[in-house]
Amino acid sequence: MSSTPILSVVVPFYGVEDYLLECLESIQSQTLRDMQVVLVDDGSPDNSIEIAERVAANDARFQVIRQKNAGLGPARNTGFEHAVGTYLTFVDSDDIVPHRAFQSMVDSLERTGSSFAVGNARRFSRTSGVRQSWAHARPCARDAVATHILERPVLAYDRMVWNKVYRRDFYTDHAYAFPPIKYEDWPVTMRAHLDALTVDVLKTPTYYWRERESGDSITQQVFKYDNLLDRVVSAEMVFDVLDRQASSAVRSMANRHLMEIDMVAVAQAFAVAHDDDVERLLALSKRFVDRLEPPHAGETRYNQLQYHALRSGDADLLRDLARFRDEGGLVGGTTVSRNRVKPWRWTLNYPGRKNAATPSKLYELPFTSLTLRSLVTSVRWVDGVSDAHGAREDHAAHDALEIEATAEIGHLEATDGDAVTVSLVNGIERVPLDVETFHTIDASRHRGPVGLRFRVEREQIASLGATVWPLRFEVSRTTAGVRRTTMLTGAGAGSPQFPRGRFLTREQYMQPGLTAGNVYCLHRVAFPTVLTDVTADDSSLTLRGSLSDPARKVSIVVFRPGGEVEFRATVSEGEDGFAHFEATLDAAAVLAGDSPDDPFLHSATRRLALRTEFGDFDLTWVDHAGDVITRQDDVAVAITRSRFGNATLISGPVLPSVRRVSEADGVLTLRGEHLGLPVVDHLVWRKYLPGSDDHVDLPVEVTRQGTDFVATTTLVDLVPTEDLPTQPGAPAADYTLFFVDEEHENPVAAQPAAIADLPIEHLTGGRTILATSVAGGTRVQVR
Repeated sequence: MSSTPILSVVVPFYGVEDYLLECLESIQSQTLRDMQVVLVDDGSPDNSIEIAERVAANDARFQVIRQKNAGLGPARNTGFEHAVGTYLTFVDSDDIVPHRAFQSMVDSLERTGSSFAVGNARRFSRTSGVRQSWAHARPCARDAVATHILERPVLAYDRMVWNKVYRRDFYTDHAYAFPPIKYEDWPVTMRAHLDALTVDVLKTPTYYWRERESGDSITQQVFKYDNLLDRVVSAEMVFDVLDRQASSAVRSMANRHLMEIDMVAVAQAFAVAHDDDVERLLALSKRFVDRLEPPHAGETRYNQLQYHALRSGDADLLRDLARFRDEGGLVGGTTVSRNRVKPWRWTLNYPGRKNAATPSKLYELPFTSLTLRSLVTSVRWVDGVSDAHGAREDHAAHDALEIEATAEIGHLEATDGDAVTVSLVNGIERVPLDVETFHTIDASRHRGPVGLRFRVEREQIASLGATVWPLRFEVSRTTAGVRRTTMLTGAGAGSPQFPRGRFLTREQYMQPGLTAGNVYCLHRVAFPTVLTDVTADDSSLTLRGSLSDPARKVSIVVFRPGGEVEFRATVSEGEDGFAHFEATLDAAAVLAGDSPDDPFLHSATRRLALRTEFGDFDLTWVDHAGDVITRQDDVAVAITRSRFGNATLISGPVLPSVRRVSEADGVLTLRGEHLGLPVVDHLVWRKYLPGSDDHVDLPVEVTRQGTDFVATTTLVDLVPTEDLPTQPGAPAADYTLFFVDEEHENPVAAQPAAIADLPIEHLTGGRTILATSVAGGTRVQVR
C-alpha cells in the first residue's frame, strides 16, 4: 500500500459476528488493491472484535479502532478521522461489496472529476436471493456522468451513504458528520448531493444490502417508538437542508419519498402502539406532518388517507387505517361498493369513509380505475411427440403451447359467470382462441375463478401467412357488468420465466417470453445457430451444434469483463443440409483471471456466442434438459440456458442443484446433481419464523443414483399446524430447499430445466401447496 492509499474504507461494526467476516472478505477481494480499511469497533458485545482483529493481523491494509458504544453515526465519524485516502467510502458491516465496485467508482471519478460517485444496490437474503433494491431502482436506472440532483431530482431518493465513493477533500471541505441517531444517512447524503459540483451515477450494482430474516437491522425496526423518533429527527434535518438549498423540484421529490417511506412507517406504528404510547406518538406524528408537503395527485389514495388522519390527530382512525393495511386490506386492491342510485359510481371500502378528517373524494373510485390485470403463471408445450423440445427435424409435429394466467379487474370480485375471451394478436389481426377458466390464487391471495387456460397450436401459427412478430395475446373479461381488455402481461415464477421454445419451420425458432412493456409474447428467431449437444469431462465442456449458413472460421467466444476468451471450433457438413460445429472449452482457461460478479452467491454469468467471419451469433439451446457441469478445483463451470433460450456459461461454488421436478399422488420428486457432495441426510426444507433468524428444518428423503440424487417429499407433511405468514399476503408457510452439512448451509438452486417444470400446484384439505422457484431457489409455499 502506498503512503497515501487511493481509497479509505470505513467499516463500523456492532453485534455482527454472523456477518462480519463475509463483509470483510468482500472488501479484501476488491480489484482495487490500494486501500486503507478502518474497522471501528463500536463497543460490540459479541465476538465481532476477534474477527476484525484476526483479519487485520493478516492484512496490513486493515486497522482496528475501538471505542465505547456510541451508535453507527459516531462510529462512522471516528472512522473518517483515521481515513487518509484520496477517496472515501463507507460499508455497513453486515453487507457485502461486489468484486469490481470500488474500482469502477474510483475510475469514474478519475475520468470526470465529480465530487462523488453513486452506485446501484441489490438486496439479498438467504431465502429471497438477490434482487434490485427498490430504493435505488429509480435514481440508478441509467448511467450518468457529471450530473447533479438539480438536473436529476430523482437522486433525492438516493438516501444511503454506503453506495458511494467520495473525494475525501470534498467530504472534508464540507465538514460532514453523522448525527448520533438512526437514519443518520439521509441528512448527510442530501447535503452532499446539493453541495456537489457534479455526481457520477452507475447503473451497475456496487453494493449488496442485506435483508436479515430476523428483521433486526436498523431499517427493519420500523415500529419501535425510539426508532420512529430517530426517523422523524432525521427527516427534520432533511427538511432543513431542503429549505436552505434545494430547488422546488428536489423538494417535491424528497417530500414524495418521505411520504412513501417515512410517513407510512409513522402511521403504521398505530397498528401496534400501546395505549400509553399513543399521545407521544401523536405528538411525534404532528412534528413530522407539519413539515411535510401535502400529497400530490399521484400519491396513492391510502397514503393520502393516512396523511389526513395524521394531520387531524385522530388516533382511532389511525389505528383503523394501520390495522387495515397490516391485515392485508391493500393486498391485491381493496374491494369496492357500487352506488345503488348511481350505479356508475364506485366507493372504495377503506376505513374512515364517514370520518370528517378524510376527504370523501379519496373513497370515490373513477370508473376508469377498474382495469384488467393479468399475470402468466404457467407455460408448457403439450401433445408433443417426444421430450425433445423441438428439434429441427420434427418442426411439423402437432404441438400446442398451453398458457395459464390470471386475469382480474382490480377491486372487483371475479365470479364463475364472468365472460372471458383470449385472442392471438398478429399485427392488427385477432384470432380467437378457446379458453377455459378455473379457480386459483388471485391478487388478494384468496382462491377464486381468476385463472384462465388456453392453447395456441403450432400449426395454427404456421398457417397465419404474413406474420407480424412478436405475436401477442389479448385478454378480455367482464365482471359485474364491467368489461375490460388488455394485452397479456407479466411473467410469474416458474415456467413463465424459463419457457421452452419450439421450431416453427426449419429456419424459424419460436420462443415465449416478455417483451417491451412487460407484454408476454411469442418471439421468433430466424435462422438460429443451434446448440444440439453438450458434454463434460473432468475439466472441459464440449459444445456441438449446427449453423444455417456455412462458415470457414468458427469459434466459441466467452465474453468476460476482463476480455474475451475464444476457443476454436471444427466445422463439417451434415447430411441434414446444415453445417455442424464442435468446440471444447477448457474450464481453467474460462476461469483464468475472471472473478464472481455476485459477492453473495459467488457466481458469474457469461455470455456465449459462436463467432464466424460473418459476426457473432447467440447459441439457441433447443433441447436443453438440464445444465451440463464440470469442475475446476472447487469451482463448478456449467453451460445453462437463459430466459430467452440461449446457451450461457455460469461458474460458482460446487453445490447440488435440482434439474427436474414432478409430482404424483401428492409426492413431490426432485431430481438433480450432487457433484460428489453428501446430499443424503443433508437436504432439508427450511422455514424461517417471522421476525427471527430461527428456523425449522424438515428432513427430505434422498437417494443417490450415480451422479444424480432423487429427493421425495409428501406435500401434506409441509402443511403447518399454525399459519405464520411473514407479512400480509405472504404464504402461511414458505419452505426453501437447503443443503446443510459441516461446511455448507446453502439454498439449493433450481436449474432452468427444473424451473420450466414449475409451478406445480397440489390441493389438499382446502390448502394450496405450490412448488415453485423464487430467485433461482427451490421453494414450496402453502396457502
